[in-house]
Amino acid sequence: MYSPRLHIAIMEPSRIIFEGLQTIICHSSLDCRVSRVERLEELTEMMEHTPVEILIANPMQFVNLEKEVKKLRKSYPTLAIAGIDFGIIHRQSILTDISFTLYDTPEHIIHSLTRLQEKSQHPEEEKEENNHLSPREIEVLTCLVNGMLNKEIADHLHISVHTVVRHRKNITQKTGIRSQSGLTIYAISKKIIHLEDMEI
Repeated sequence: MYSPRLHIAIMEPSRIIFEGLQTIICHSSLDCRVSRVERLEELTEMMEHTPVEILIANPMQFVNLEKEVKKLRKSYPTLAIAGIDFGIIHRQSILTDISFTLYDTPEHIIHSLTRLQEKSQHPEEEKEENNHLSPREIEVLTCLVNGMLNKEIADHLHISVHTVVRHRKNITQKTGIRSQSGLTIYAISKKIIHLEDMEI
């Protein structure tokens, strides 16, 4: 019996938005089936019986559920999440792999989902790409993001200030980013750190 290769779940309270996305996806070249879930608990129950490769979600559905989302992603590492961007900047956006807006063309949305499908099928490639910083450079980056000065980083990591400066230069060369705010965004986007781990 034939079954589509890709299972997409949509978690969006608006029926109009759900049906619009479902229509776009079902009329595309994606070999998939689409399910609707209303809550994260419902998705978790579904995942126990039927794998879901991509979740399209209104990130507002993740409010106060960051731990649950992270636990779900840990249990199902191949699950990819696409956020529907309503133009509101909120913390939950760090929980999504990509986002698109309701004003994007159907072609752009399908292209984004196709890229997301490829990433979920080859997670090791993205991991290698994210980890091109050495373990020590990641430690230094984490300290920088938390606002530590060179001397504080040196004391914290038990290395010399000269070594800290060298690691900082390497981080700048590898990422192309000089500012602390830019490095913070980089570290969050690469999932090197999470917002709740930062000492704000």
